[in-house]
Amino acid sequence: MKFYDITYIVEDEQQERLLALAERYEKINGWNEKEILQFAVTATSKNDIESKLHFLENEIIKLEKDWKEQEENPKEKRKYISDEEHEKCKRVVSAYEKELDDLEVTVVDAGRFGFVKLIYYKFPYGFDDAIAYTDSLELFLDLWDEWFEAQLLALTRNTPMAELDYEDIFKCLSKDIQEELLAKREYFAEKAGIGAW
Repeated sequence: MKFYDITYIVEDEQQERLLALAERYEKINGWNEKEILQFAVTATSKNDIESKLHFLENEIIKLEKDWKEQEENPKEKRKYISDEEHEKCKRVVSAYEKELDDLEVTVVDAGRFGFVKLIYYKFPYGFDDAIAYTDSLELFLDLWDEWFEAQLLALTRNTPMAELDYEDIFKCLSKDIQEELLAKREYFAEKAGIGAW
């Protein structure tokens, strides 16, 4: 996944909402206005920006509720990601960088809360699901499953094999294709530096 510096002019009403969101997200996970906009601006149309802001407004309500519950119950520890795991997760995301766009999966760096995988984007409603990770190996395995399953579906598209579950599809493939797919896992692991962990 690549990060870009983006210049984007927002409407006055959107600017007020963005400032308000920045104040709220700053308290929860340290995101500033630029970081929020970096996430929100993944498309170029005003409608897409509107849907992203709507998504962020809904998400902050959940985060604030959880934050308040943790403030009221200090015995319950907040889950933060360690600096070491944060760096490892960044390498994992980088290893899958080119494949994530093809899979229509977005992984967002959520600062001290770890990394969040956003899936099933539906315009204009936003993402159907968000999964947070503070463990790099779990993130790696999850992204591997996403990639692997997408490959199996692509190989069996418009064939009777498409009705099978993933394990059975894999068993039906030739040994060469099986080895090629499993070699890709080693490629991603090496790229993410998993061998050194």
